[in-house]
Amino acid sequence: MGEPVVEITDLTFRYRRASEPALRDLTVSVDPGEILLVAGPSGCGKSTLIRAMNGLIPHSYPGELTGTVRIAGGLTTEQRLRDISLHVGTVLQDPARQIVGATVEAELAFGPENLGTPRSEMRERISQVATAAGIEDLLGRETAALSGGERQLLAMAGILMLRPRLYVVDEPLANLDPLTAARLLGTLRRLADEGHAVVIVEHRVEEALDLHPDRVLYLEEGRVRYLGDVVGFLAIADPDAVKLPFEVVLDRVRRGAHVEAAGGAVSPRDGSRSDEDAGGQPPRLEFRGVRAGYDGREVLHGIDAKLGAREVVAVLGPNGSGKTTLFRTAMRLMDPSEGAVLVDGRPATERTVAQLATTFGFVFQSPSQMLFARTVREELEFGPRNLKRDVASFDRIVDDALRRTGLDDLEDVRERPPLTLSFGQQKRLALAIALALAPPTLMLDEPSAGQDHRTARRFMRELLTIPGLESVYLVTHDVDLALAHASRILLFRAGEIVADGSPAEVIEDEDRWTSCNLRVTSLMRANAGMRGSSHRFLDAEALAVLIRGREGVAAAVDDPGVSQQEG
Repeated sequence: MGEPVVEITDLTFRYRRASEPALRDLTVSVDPGEILLVAGPSGCGKSTLIRAMNGLIPHSYPGELTGTVRIAGGLTTEQRLRDISLHVGTVLQDPARQIVGATVEAELAFGPENLGTPRSEMRERISQVATAAGIEDLLGRETAALSGGERQLLAMAGILMLRPRLYVVDEPLANLDPLTAARLLGTLRRLADEGHAVVIVEHRVEEALDLHPDRVLYLEEGRVRYLGDVVGFLAIADPDAVKLPFEVVLDRVRRGAHVEAAGGAVSPRDGSRSDEDAGGQPPRLEFRGVRAGYDGREVLHGIDAKLGAREVVAVLGPNGSGKTTLFRTAMRLMDPSEGAVLVDGRPATERTVAQLATTFGFVFQSPSQMLFARTVREELEFGPRNLKRDVASFDRIVDDALRRTGLDDLEDVRERPPLTLSFGQQKRLALAIALALAPPTLMLDEPSAGQDHRTARRFMRELLTIPGLESVYLVTHDVDLALAHASRILLFRAGEIVADGSPAEVIEDEDRWTSCNLRVTSLMRANAGMRGSSHRFLDAEALAVLIRGREGVAAAVDDPGVSQQEG
């Protein structure tokens, strides 16, 4: 098979301001044609591993490094970043930080142009890559007008243009609808079959397994917990930390493993719909015949919808179908070309963006769009200060926002520069910024991106217990998260709402579901098998515990001696 494309030996790395190493004694190599899946809870060292592979460590991230990293046989410490980039292509978690071209063609040409590729070859390569990446319909568009998922595909295409030997892809599925994600995984599989090496970091293991990885590297607290085949990984992986197929979670529970069972949708707001809210109040948010788009391209085609002041609404659908655009019109970040948006019964146009932010805490898909202050503390104090809140309350506001988003356990987090946080931590900081304004409604765009399974679940549960928070509206491609926590689903396709109802109602039509590029997950199948008059959609852990409990009852009925012995 030849020498490894990347070979890491006894690597330990501690960031300059950190008290503990991010990676400890890590040894791993990746051969040509091999796919390595890297999994583990947030903070386990996955991002640090990527930076070591692409040379950002040690060239851009100072710290204490021992051990060696070899790319194509050469030590990264002895190569320039430019030389390493000829062998390693990286797709970041946040594509907004990777795209520099004003148009799709300019972005695709950026890398080869800097390497002196002839224009004729560049044009031919753009055509080939656009086809391979499935982005032909994006050609000719401005990158600023692309959805988050479309940017993710463009970032991948930009790396394809460079033809590296190793593709390192960091959480590619978070911003993609399941069908588009499957196409991306197919592209990575073809690259491996052609002899390229692929390293994919992903929390959503169930979907990543469709890639048929050769090996899995499972990290915990910077150390290798497991390195081997998929079967061995599924036997030891923590189902709280990574999203595993439901059958695996159920098997682990049957064998006595403890999991954190949270139940199904936990909002007391369930059943409250639009204008049916208590007291006959108007809906929190109403769209009347809303049409909107970018650069002369209409994205929303006459949307009519009412979102209640006391409900949890998840918006699902394909990339580019208008989900994010819907909420951007509500925040007046863009104006409808036709129709009207009403907030609490009054036109949104009567309020400024700043005034709307006191009603809607909007968390962008790309957290870097919200971060600009020198420290985390300053980020969290900015909104309350501008709203002239009592300065004496700032410490309490900061502490509460950090605690609710799980950032309070980070060392010296209040004084850290926001952009030094990981992507997942920045995502949680963006939410903390919204919470600092104490809005009655949150709008979340891909809230689980960058979060491990445990953090995402706790994140949603914590939100729904915040005093004063009445409603949550979220855009997500994590269908299991949406079905387990939302009281209502809006299903989008091609800029129109094609379904609006409870999770159970919306998933009944499987053909409609899949036509919206959505995956029928193992958890959906298992919930469908349990469905009864009182059954609500449960997350994997809660459903596994429920099934195991029923099996225990059945066993006790079949063999009364069992229950007597247990008693």
